[in-house]
Amino acid sequence: MQVLIQNCTWIQPGEPHSGETISIRIKDGKVSEIGHLLTPENNENLIDATGYFASPGWIDLKCGNGVPSNPQNETAETLSLAAAAGGFTSVQISPNQKTIIQSVESVSYYRNFANENGIRFLVSGAATQNLQGNKMAEILTLAEAGAVSFSSVFPITNARFMTNLLLYMQHAEAVLIHSSWDPVLATGQIHEGLVSHNRGLEGIPSLAEEIMVERDISILQYTGGKLHVPCVSAAGSVAKLFEAKKNLPGLSYSIAAHQLLFTEQELDSFQTVHKVFPPYRLETDRQALIDAVKAGETDAIVSDHNPLNEDFKVIEFGNASFGISSLETTYSALMTAIPDLSPEIQVNLLASGPRKILGLETIRLEPGALADITIFSPDKEWIPTQKTWQSRSLNSPFLDRPLKGVVKGVVTSTGYHPNPHLAEAHS
Repeated sequence: MQVLIQNCTWIQPGEPHSGETISIRIKDGKVSEIGHLLTPENNENLIDATGYFASPGWIDLKCGNGVPSNPQNETAETLSLAAAAGGFTSVQISPNQKTIIQSVESVSYYRNFANENGIRFLVSGAATQNLQGNKMAEILTLAEAGAVSFSSVFPITNARFMTNLLLYMQHAEAVLIHSSWDPVLATGQIHEGLVSHNRGLEGIPSLAEEIMVERDISILQYTGGKLHVPCVSAAGSVAKLFEAKKNLPGLSYSIAAHQLLFTEQELDSFQTVHKVFPPYRLETDRQALIDAVKAGETDAIVSDHNPLNEDFKVIEFGNASFGISSLETTYSALMTAIPDLSPEIQVNLLASGPRKILGLETIRLEPGALADITIFSPDKEWIPTQKTWQSRSLNSPFLDRPLKGVVKGVVTSTGYHPNPHLAEAHS
C-alpha cells in the first residue's frame, strides 16, 4: 500500500509543518517522506489535495449506545464506514453496550477489533459496576487492558461516592467522563421553555445540567484529577466551566456539533428526528456555545452519535428515543454553524483536544509515524443523501440539507479511504 498526498496544507498548531503546503508519501501504513512537491512513483495512489487541509486523524469522544453491539441500529462495519466518511480515524466506544464494557475481555474485544478501513475503536470502560453508580468497577485492571477513559454514562448522584471515585482514578491517571445532569430534574422530553409549555410536553430545564456541573466542579476542586463533561448544552454551564478551568487543569468539556445549529424551535412540530439528549435549548444558549467554541474555550466537538432505526424514531413523540445518527455530519454541522472558524481551532477541537483529554501521545508528522490523517475543506459544500449514507440508521436531521465543510477522505494503516459523499459535494 503506497499513497501520495499531494499539495495539502498541514494544520497542527505548535508542531512542525503547520501552515505549510506539503506532500506526504505513505508506504506500508507509515509516513515515509515529506516534501513540498514529491514526484509520484509507479503504482502509487495519488491524492490531489490542492485546496484542502490535512491534519492528524480526528477522534470522536462520544459514540452512544446504538453502536456497535445493537446491529439493528449499527454494526461495527457501518460504524467504521460512517466514521471514515465523517473524517474520524478513531471513535471512542461508550461502555453501555449490550454487554457492558467492564471486563478485560470486553475491553480487548473492541480495542483489537480490526476494521477493513483501519478505523480504530478506543474503549471507554465502565466507571462503576453495571453502570449503576454505587460501586467502582475494576478501574486499574481495565486501564491495564487498554481502556483510555472511564464513563459513568448515567449521573452519579452520590457526592461522597463521586469524590472517592475521582480520588481513586488518579492511580490509573485516567479521565472520568461524567454525565453531568440531575436525573430528578431531567425527566422530560424537550427543553423546558415556551415550546414545551405550548405543546404540553414535560420539559428538561437548563438547571438540571447547571447544578450538576457546579457540583462536579466543586468536587474536582477538592479531589484533583481529570474530569470531562460531555455534550454541554446550557449557557450557564459554559460560564461555570470557563471560570473553573482557569484553576483546574484536569477539567475539560465538549459540545455536540448539532447543538451549535438547532434550538428548541425545531421541536415545535414534534419532529422526532430532533429529539436528542441533552435537548436543544434557547437561541441564547446556542450563541453562548458558539462563542465558547470560537474563543477556543471548548476542548472538543463530539458527534454524540446515536443511530436508531425507525422502530425507535418513527413513532409517537413521547415514546421516541433520544438521539441522531451524526458521525458523518459532525464536521459539517460545526462549519455550517461557524463558517469563519479558523482551521487551527477546528483541528484542536477534533484532533488535538480529544487526544489531550484522553492522555494520548501527540501524533507527529515525521518519517516512521503511523498513517493517521484526515483531509478536509471548510469551504466546500455538499448535501447528505440516503443514497450515500454510511450509517445503518437514517435518524439524521441533516439528510437532504445543504451543509458547509466536507471531508475528502482519511488515510489509515490500510490506505486511503475517500469520502463516498464527495461525489455529491460541490465547491
